[in-house]
Amino acid sequence: MQDQGLTRPVTRRTVVACGLLIAATLPLSAGCAGKQRLSAGEYFKQATQHFRQGALTTSVDEYREMLDQHPFSEYNEEAELKIAHAQYLDGSYAEAIVTLTDFQRRHPTSPQLPFVGYILGMCYAKQMGTIDRDQTAAQNAEAYFLTVSQQYPDSPFAELAREQVARCRDSLAAHEMYVAKFYGNEGNDKAQEIRLLTMAARYAESTMAADGLLELAQIYGRRDESANATLAYQAVDELHPDAPQARTARRALAQLHADGDPPPGNPLDLLLAANGRQRSSGPLEIVKVPGLEPADQRPRPSSAGMGPGIFAPTDPFGGGAFGRRPY
Repeated sequence: MQDQGLTRPVTRRTVVACGLLIAATLPLSAGCAGKQRLSAGEYFKQATQHFRQGALTTSVDEYREMLDQHPFSEYNEEAELKIAHAQYLDGSYAEAIVTLTDFQRRHPTSPQLPFVGYILGMCYAKQMGTIDRDQTAAQNAEAYFLTVSQQYPDSPFAELAREQVARCRDSLAAHEMYVAKFYGNEGNDKAQEIRLLTMAARYAESTMAADGLLELAQIYGRRDESANATLAYQAVDELHPDAPQARTARRALAQLHADGDPPPGNPLDLLLAANGRQRSSGPLEIVKVPGLEPADQRPRPSSAGMGPGIFAPTDPFGGGAFGRRPY
């Protein structure tokens, strides 16, 4: 006897439902079958086009997909650099710093290291706060910019780095002046004196140093320490002879009857010595940053394995050959 529970009539509704299910799955299977894997060059061209159009997030995703699909491509070094540059332009400074330091580790002989150091400095410079805040970002930025300008003086980024060094040092000097004024407002003249003296010695080239030395001379004047006041005014005149502060210092020296020969030695060093101190770092101190070795200390890459567009002396900013940068 046939089991009535195992056989069911095929209804029109069943046929329609099966047809709809098959139709729904066809586009998915066709899409999977139709998706083609791009070559490394095609990935790179597509990502670079989006990068230039300002679609930074899209370009980063495409560069990364290229790196995943073609881990040994000739375009990989430039793609890694483009990822970091896109992150920087997008304001993702922490991510850009990680990507750039990874680039240093992966490509220690790359001729693009000056650009890497410059952008690392800019990542920190973009995070610099006001003078009443922590200055770690300014200190890190200064270190990278100094390294690029000193260890790669012939690089197109050296002059840009020197300009940024001045900006960082002005910020750091202004911070020291801010702290010194705080001590002065608290009535702690000695702490104010040491802060001003240290700032003037460390950032002697900044106009803030001239202001600090004038303030320092006034402190000595209030204490009737005419010899130290004379040294402070002489330091202003020597460091910034064309600045308005120098004219003020010369008038003060005339009133102090300090027209004779100054004592031998640098007046700023003499003031430091009088306080048991000496210069600890100058405006041109060499700062070593890991991954940014001097060019003459880096091994030369061989010509083997150099793909097109990787080691060529092109501008990472996208301006073509060096010398045609938009800066």
